[in-house]
Amino acid sequence: MKCNAIIAALAGLSVFGADVAMAQTDLLPDIIIREDELYDNSIVTNIIPGHTHIRLSTGTPNIGAGKLYVYGGADLGNGKQQVIQRVYRSNGTFWDRDAGQFIYHPTHNHIHVEAWCQYRIREVLPGDGVGDVVAEGEKTSFCILDLAVYDSSLPGFPAGGQFNSCSTTTQGLSVGWMDIYSKNLDGQWIDITDLPAGEYWLEAEVDPLGYFLESNENNNIGRIKVNLGGGSTILADAYESNNTRTETAARVEGALNSPNLGPCGPERVVSNLTIHNSSDQDYYRFYMPATGTASDFVRIEFSHGAGDLDMRLLNSSGSTLATSEGTSNSEQISLNGRAAGFYYVQVYGWSGATSPNYTLKVNPSANGSPSVTVIDPPAGDIQLQHGLDAYPITWTSSDPENNNRWVTIYVNETPSLDGNELLIPTSLNTPATVGTTVLNSAYVEPGTYWVYASITDGGTTTGDWSSGTLTFYVPCVADVNGDGDLDVLDFLDFIDAYGQCDGQASGCTANGIDPNFNNDSVVDVLDFLDFLDAFGQGCVN
Repeated sequence: MKCNAIIAALAGLSVFGADVAMAQTDLLPDIIIREDELYDNSIVTNIIPGHTHIRLSTGTPNIGAGKLYVYGGADLGNGKQQVIQRVYRSNGTFWDRDAGQFIYHPTHNHIHVEAWCQYRIREVLPGDGVGDVVAEGEKTSFCILDLAVYDSSLPGFPAGGQFNSCSTTTQGLSVGWMDIYSKNLDGQWIDITDLPAGEYWLEAEVDPLGYFLESNENNNIGRIKVNLGGGSTILADAYESNNTRTETAARVEGALNSPNLGPCGPERVVSNLTIHNSSDQDYYRFYMPATGTASDFVRIEFSHGAGDLDMRLLNSSGSTLATSEGTSNSEQISLNGRAAGFYYVQVYGWSGATSPNYTLKVNPSANGSPSVTVIDPPAGDIQLQHGLDAYPITWTSSDPENNNRWVTIYVNETPSLDGNELLIPTSLNTPATVGTTVLNSAYVEPGTYWVYASITDGGTTTGDWSSGTLTFYVPCVADVNGDGDLDVLDFLDFIDAYGQCDGQASGCTANGIDPNFNNDSVVDVLDFLDFLDAFGQGCVN
């Protein structure tokens, strides 16, 4: 009896162990706000007459163990659709859950995940405390895409990304990828008309309503300080906060308004800088690809009468290499004989002096030129729907001295640098070793473009044009019967469907045609008028 009991007990343990072995882990996403995009902000007065707004960019990386994968479920009417989040497990299976709504975004002409981000202005309390919300933007909907590499070292990072189009109801963020909404896009603003001048926190929160399941729900907010106002007060410049080497090194190399300048050759000029109070000091980090010569230098220019500024050059570990403390309108330190590598410039006021405006110039060394070859787009032409599709640009690169190097993408209607080339802002100074960045069609007008990859090692800049082109086209929305031609049959088919569905709720179709042309809640005369307008304009494919 005792043996039988022992055998039964061991069998039970064996079954329990098998259950443990079969237990699986949910590979959850973890979406955060990258604060570097918040530094790309500006004050404007052209959104609503008589109102002042702050426009801001937003970056939302996924640092989790799994991708954020969402797709469309039931049609809810009113241009809305159920959002379903698919959660993948470590054994390759998955499960689904409700996660808010898709909404049709008329400005962008595609569906967005509702309430993806929320933007706020908060008071700054003593000791840099975070105070009350004093201004708030509307909850902003996004079409969520893999638009930039955030961290390719994360386990599960997919080269090229997975989510590259708004043309379907599947959206998301791959591990290590980031979506970026630039400040020029619709809804990227907060009305600050009634706020008094002063220093505030600019805050962004991703998934403010908690629609999505994440591994960490407590890291969805990012914030930076901004100065709103004017008068005699000296405002912090766009490169703040850079009061320590640690702050500066933590910023993204070469990003817009980043004091971590990265590549600077042949000369980088940064203007409209300030020492805004008696304790302010500014640090900038830059890269030298080769030993400096007598013609290489760092320099600041300012009005000595408005405030005496001085400067130090430090090595990458923070040791002072040289100091310039004159009494003229400039300070300069030679880079002659300095070895290749990263350096810091420290700018400060003499005896607590401030300065309302100074300029930094960095003229680093140079050596052999890096090279880059655009792989994608390949020869031929690739057709993409404007406003919906994104395209992953890829390249290979090398450098004769194996220096650090960075790539920035431009597009032009001709394969030439003729002054009409357009910078793709999300690509600015992408580390060349990443090998890819994503071109979002929202940054260009409809048309056909060649792609140019500009590469720098911090001293010399070269580049390469793509072998083929990308064509971003506007779909023919008035081609309601989908035969590829806009003709009288489209007009007659729409009139027939409209006649059968007039006055009915969204979702009514006749002969396969949905006459709810403006995607609102009901088929009415506005749909008829909008169709007539689109039909009259014709189509460009």
